[in-house]
Parts: sequence; C-alpha cells; structure tokens
Amino acid sequence: MLNFIEKGMLLGLGVLTLTRDKIAQAVNSLVEEGEVKEEEAASIIDRLVARGEEEQQELRRMVREELDKARASVPLATRKDIEALSERIDALSTRLDEMTKE
Repeated sequence: MLNFIEKGMLLGLGVLTLTRDKIAQAVNSLVEEGEVKEEEAASIIDRLVARGEEEQQELRRMVREELDKARASVPLATRKDIEALSERIDALSTRLDEMTKE
C-alpha cells in the first residue's frame, strides 16, 4: 500500500518540482486522513525526497547527453575560432585603413 501511495505521489505531484516542505505537507495530509501511519511519515518523506533528487539527476544527465549529441552534429564555433576571426578582422581593418590613406 505504501509503495502505491509513493508512486502516486511521485506521479501526481510532479516530484521534480516539489520541495521537501511540499512533500511533507502532502504526506502529513495523508496522515491526517488516516492513509499513512504517523510513524511512517518521516520515512516516506525521506524516500520521496531521495527519489526526487534521483529523478532530477537522471533528467540532468539525459539533457546533458542530448546537448552533447546536438553539439556533435552541429558545427559550432569555439572561443578559439571566434578569437582567431576577430584578430583577422582587426588585421584586415588595419590594412584597409592603410590602403584608404594612400
């Protein structure tokens, strides 16, 4: 029964955005309604918070992985590339200024 409640809380409350306080409020409401025993509340809260943190880490990993794939497939200029182009523009600008003075 507790596992079912925990899964419902994870899905129904959007665990990725919940703070520990909001989780505690929700679990305490279940205690008041008699759905959860008071002595089990702290353990449930801890498990839900831990699960939320795990889900956040997994989501971050997945996002990083997708970003890495996108970067690999799209040619992006590096800082070094941009600095080299900037230096080249400066040099060309200087040459152009010299040519127009003549």
